[in-house]
Amino acid sequence: MNIRRLGLSRAFTLIELLVVIAVIALLVGILLPALAKARAASRLGLCLSNCRQMSIAMTTYANDRRDWFPVMPRPSSFSNPNVLDGQFVYGGVAGLFSLFQLGDAPSAGAGDHGYVGLTGDPDTAAYANGNKIPLLDGYIDGYGVLYCPADHEDRYYGPVTTPGMGQYSSATVKVPHPPKDQTDVISYNISYLYIAGLKTDEPVVLKPAPIWGDETNGPDVSTDAWYGGGGGNQGNAAAAGTQPGYYAPSDNHGKDGGNFAFTDGHADFLKGNVHATFFSTAATSAQSINVVDPNRSRRVQTID
Repeated sequence: MNIRRLGLSRAFTLIELLVVIAVIALLVGILLPALAKARAASRLGLCLSNCRQMSIAMTTYANDRRDWFPVMPRPSSFSNPNVLDGQFVYGGVAGLFSLFQLGDAPSAGAGDHGYVGLTGDPDTAAYANGNKIPLLDGYIDGYGVLYCPADHEDRYYGPVTTPGMGQYSSATVKVPHPPKDQTDVISYNISYLYIAGLKTDEPVVLKPAPIWGDETNGPDVSTDAWYGGGGGNQGNAAAAGTQPGYYAPSDNHGKDGGNFAFTDGHADFLKGNVHATFFSTAATSAQSINVVDPNRSRRVQTID
């Protein structure tokens, strides 16, 4: 009898089905890590591109300001000319782009807002010198460049975080997103930190200095930056699962390191103790801005 004529066909056996399922599971197990690595590489590349774009914006600003990268007007209480301080008073790095930072707060007087001026009025919010226009207003095309696609967590330390005051373990955990408009530009929606107080070209800074790069989830203010890498609040390092000066597992690219843009316009991925790389003595790091002038780092301030 011809089986084909009867319209009958041989079905898969249970063993054959199990073999097929096992092969599919094996292929999935092989492909998933590769796909995860590809996604991570894509996010890393987009983040590096953001840093380059910001470097271009800041260099353009510096060309209009006698080679100085942005330094926000300092209130009179931070008038010591030998030390740069007070850059954090406008909600941190968000103050470069917005002077009325609501974020997810319902109003200026409630919720986790940032700097909203002295009166909480968008029409009067200004720097200490009375200027109501953010320094980098008009130098970037949209606010998406402020967000790293690998940034899945940040922490809110208050509208203004002074050095030594931010406690990692008690801060409010936030889920960042690209800022939609100027009021949405706030510390926890910005994935990067800024090192204020540098110029495009300085005789005492031998190598290109870092200006803009991946933040940590800690309070990156002054010596507290990189979980107290400068001798500040180092207790935050243990809480974040890292060491002072290094990135932590929950940061944008994990503990591997971070992307940075430099004063000459190039951008690169840096590993290890980045704080020591930038600000240690000449004997420790040739990349340090203190190689010629051991006090040069006193005239910069890190903010996020």
